[in-house]
Amino acid sequence: MSRSSWPTVDDGSSLGALALRTAVVLNLAGPYTSKAQNLITACVEGGSSYVDLSGEIPLLRRVIDRFDESARRAGVQIVQMAGWEAMPADLATLVACKRAVGGGGDPDGPGAAGPIADVPVSISFERMPEGGVSFKESVSAGTMASVIEMLDDAEAGMVGRPDALLPTGAGKADTSRPGAMRFGAGTVDGRVMGPVVPVAFLNPPIIHRTAAILAMESGRAYTPALYREGVDIGGTSGVAGLGRRARAATKSGVQRLAVEMTRLPLSVRRAVAGGIRKFLPEAGTGPSGSYLRDWAWTVQARATCHDGAVGVATIQGTGHPGYTATAAIIVEVALSMTKRDDHAKRSGCVTPALAIGAAGKTLRVQSLDLR
Repeated sequence: MSRSSWPTVDDGSSLGALALRTAVVLNLAGPYTSKAQNLITACVEGGSSYVDLSGEIPLLRRVIDRFDESARRAGVQIVQMAGWEAMPADLATLVACKRAVGGGGDPDGPGAAGPIADVPVSISFERMPEGGVSFKESVSAGTMASVIEMLDDAEAGMVGRPDALLPTGAGKADTSRPGAMRFGAGTVDGRVMGPVVPVAFLNPPIIHRTAAILAMESGRAYTPALYREGVDIGGTSGVAGLGRRARAATKSGVQRLAVEMTRLPLSVRRAVAGGIRKFLPEAGTGPSGSYLRDWAWTVQARATCHDGAVGVATIQGTGHPGYTATAAIIVEVALSMTKRDDHAKRSGCVTPALAIGAAGKTLRVQSLDLR
C-alpha cells in the first residue's frame, strides 16, 4: 500500500476498507479522544476487532456506552488500555484469582470479586538504566499526552473513580472500601508501595470491569474485592523505611492533586492543559539506546479468598514499560484476539485480560513471561 493510499481517521470509506481486510486492527495513534471512534465504527461495521493503548477514561466510558451492544451483535471485540496500562496488572490479577479458587467454574475464574477478598499487586523494577531515569525518560510521551487530554474532556469528573468503566447494570463499586481509589498500596509484606507511575487511576477501573463482566456472565452479583496496587520502593524498617514512606506519601499527594484538577471548571482545566502541553515531549519522540533496553520489571498479583485460599501470578518483562514492553504487550493482546474459537462467546467491549483469558495460559512473547 502506498503512503498516499493509507487510510485517515476522517475518511470513513478507507477505514472501512481497512477493517474488511483484517481480523484485528491495532490503533497506536493517540491521543484517542478525538480520533478513535471513527475507526471503532469502521471495525464494528466491517466485522473486525479493535485494540488500542488509550488510557483516556472518559473516552473508554463513551466507547462502552456507544459500541458494546453493537460489537456484541457483530461478534467482535473492542479492547482499550492494552499496553503497560493495564494489561500486566489486569492479567496477573485474573490468573491469580483463578488460581486462588482452583478448578471448576468459569475457566477465567471470578476476577477480583465474589469469593476473592483481597488482591494486592506489586510492581518492581529489578534493573533500570545506569545513572537513573528522569521523568521524561521513564514515562512515554503518548501516555502523558493522553493524561493531559482528559483535562480537556467535559466528562473528566469520572477520572479517579474505580467504578467508572463497570458494565451497565453491574452497579457501583463500594467506594467506602473495596472500590476506593488508592494511590499506592501502603505496605505489603513489609515493603513500601508507592503509587503507580505515571498515574494510579488507570488500572483499577479495568480490573474492576474484568471482574464485573465475569460476574454478569455467570449470573452472580458483582461484589468487588479489595484491590490495591503499588510500586515496590523498598523495605519498611529503620530510618530508610521512614524515608520511603514519606516519599510514597508525597507522590500519593501529588497524584491526588492531579485527580482533583479534573473537578475544576472546564475552562480552567483547558487552560491548565494548554500550559502543560508546552512542556511535554513531542509526539513520536522518546528515549533511545540503553533507556529503551536496560529495564527488567515484575508485576505480581496475590489473590486471597474469603476462606483463606491464595493464588499468585507473576509477569516478568524487559524493556522500557511505556515503549518496548508496551509494543510486545499490545501485540500479545491482538494475537489472542485472533483466536476466535477460544473467545467466540465473549464479544463487545472487553478488557485486555479477558481478551487473553486465564485458562491454561502460558504467556511467552518476546520479553514477557507469565508464571
